[in-house]
Amino acid sequence: MGFLLIAALALVMVYAMMESAATFLTRQNREAHPSSRMALLERLTHLGPAGTECRLVPGSRADLEVRCDPVPEDWRAGFSRVKLTTQYRAWLVLDEERHEVLWFEMLRTGSLFIGFRGWVPRFSWSLAWFAGYIDVVWVGRAYGLGAGVVPRVRGERSFQINTVALKRAIRGTAGRAGWTFRPRLWWFQVRRRADGTIPRGWIPTVTRFWTERQFWTTAYLLLYLATVLAIVVVSAGWGAVLTWHGIRGVLGFSAFWWTLWAFIMGIFWLTTRPN
Repeated sequence: MGFLLIAALALVMVYAMMESAATFLTRQNREAHPSSRMALLERLTHLGPAGTECRLVPGSRADLEVRCDPVPEDWRAGFSRVKLTTQYRAWLVLDEERHEVLWFEMLRTGSLFIGFRGWVPRFSWSLAWFAGYIDVVWVGRAYGLGAGVVPRVRGERSFQINTVALKRAIRGTAGRAGWTFRPRLWWFQVRRRADGTIPRGWIPTVTRFWTERQFWTTAYLLLYLATVLAIVVVSAGWGAVLTWHGIRGVLGFSAFWWTLWAFIMGIFWLTTRPN
């Protein structure tokens, strides 16, 4: 029972840590007179025009979606169909009440192919999924397939999906308009309901005067202390909490954990700062 409690606390703690990290990726804009939602939407639609690798288009569940087509049209036209090993999508919602651009992105790389290249049988399989906030340049492969019941590879080439460039352009455009770029961890946090409202998350109303950074950082610290205390109690009992051996173990683990945390946050800060 004790180990189930530790596992539950650890999972909730990691979630609070992720939310806390996301708030540190958000640089609040203090512009006194931010642009209207329609004005910012107009500016964003001119980023990544048609024909480029990634572009912004109107979305069904969000205000805008990022669509990427990394394969040139002239190369694609030479085949019956083209299979990509990597798919990338992103969604934006403009929250006019808080003047925030809510952002969620997803990169899925996977391939299951059984067919022939010439007369040689070919089999490949891979799967990976990343979501939330991604800052990478991903390399994938495109397979040009010929017509027929059994797919045959007629050509292949590598391609890149840059999840950094367009995102920084969006962040810069939002900043110049007086809006804040706000990454989200879950897809349901970046959408509009049928009535046009935006989900506000899970912050209790008792802390409605707190910022998200204050709430999630406080929750993370409290959950961290509760998790470490639970580990000591379950493994050695209550008596070990006040012994030098128990205190030394807690301090050593805490030093390691928070050093790692500081390193990760430093990387986040350097890679997400405006150019």
